[in-house]
Amino acid sequence: MNTPAETANPTPADSAARVKEITAHLAEDVRPLVAHLAEDVRPLVERLNAVPEAARPLLERARPWADPIVDEMRPIINDLRPVVQELRVELADRLARFVSAATQLAARIDVGSVTSLGQIAGASARRLASMRPTPRVAGPGPSVADAVRVPRITTGPRLPSIPIGAAVRSTARRLRPGRWAFRTVAIGLIALVVGTPSLQEAMVAEINWSRSVIQTIEMPTVELPTLEMPKIELPTIELPAIQIPAFEMPTFQLPGAESAATPKLVPAQFELPPLNAYRATFQTQASYPTVPPNATVEWVVALRNTGSVGWYRGVAGAQAALALTDGTAVAVQTTEYVAPGQVGWFIARFRAPSGPGTHSVALFPRIDGRGELPDLGIFALVTVR
Repeated sequence: MNTPAETANPTPADSAARVKEITAHLAEDVRPLVAHLAEDVRPLVERLNAVPEAARPLLERARPWADPIVDEMRPIINDLRPVVQELRVELADRLARFVSAATQLAARIDVGSVTSLGQIAGASARRLASMRPTPRVAGPGPSVADAVRVPRITTGPRLPSIPIGAAVRSTARRLRPGRWAFRTVAIGLIALVVGTPSLQEAMVAEINWSRSVIQTIEMPTVELPTLEMPKIELPTIELPAIQIPAFEMPTFQLPGAESAATPKLVPAQFELPPLNAYRATFQTQASYPTVPPNATVEWVVALRNTGSVGWYRGVAGAQAALALTDGTAVAVQTTEYVAPGQVGWFIARFRAPSGPGTHSVALFPRIDGRGELPDLGIFALVTVR
């Protein structure tokens, strides 16, 4: 009888050598792909390195507008805080009552009835196991014991219903969740993006990446056939000579940026406080500008009202302003009213020097119609190129 040939199984050393050979072949095949991929990705990495520098002016412009949003969000959070505390106290009271009721219910359950029911069930099971089959015989039948009745088990008292849903609904109705949720989420997202450097960098990187993708898209070139229009010879028409009388155009003088920065003041309709009631402190500023010679400079400055009275735009004796060294007003408050403790914004507009270089332009706070406030050391470094 012929026996099949025995096949030798591969040893662990052979398997390891085979795996090493396959790995070497894969490395040789993948190495050119990795090098090609690195060459393709290098321009993208170089573009991404320039993203932080390109995004920094945008963040500087957005920072002055984030403070009013945070100031508007602070009273909303303060209004929500007592409502949340009241809801927390009410939920704690409801939970304490629920635990007390559950404890009383567990104490009132009769365990003896359940024990007796188990004993009766065990005796019935033992009796069924000991029964033996008996043949039928003529005569009176065997006596059958009366059926065992299971005693009724009285259930414990019902758990009192706690109107937690009604309390939550009434509290939610008072909160008006739709409007509060929309405002809170919108303001929170804006403040989160503006106040978090990582989110700002991610947003700027996403915008630059989308712009670079759009710029790299090449539209297909469509070649249109050249059409030859027929030549049409028009007759020459001689028009009579018309003499237009000479007249002088009137000159109009447009208001400059300096005049637009200072609105016309009206007398105050209330009793003006003394000058020492007006105070201010420096809050923030925009980045220093770079402009051509003799151009109009626009620079944003924010001051906080630390006095005991408010600032009124356009009212003589109550309007906050910024002026140059010679007393020329270059900026006034942009909002109609700045209460004590709030931040007022000023857009200073003045003409840049004619000579190139970096020039320091000092700005002094004052109340128009009353007098100058203490110097805050505000100055703009204007670079003329």
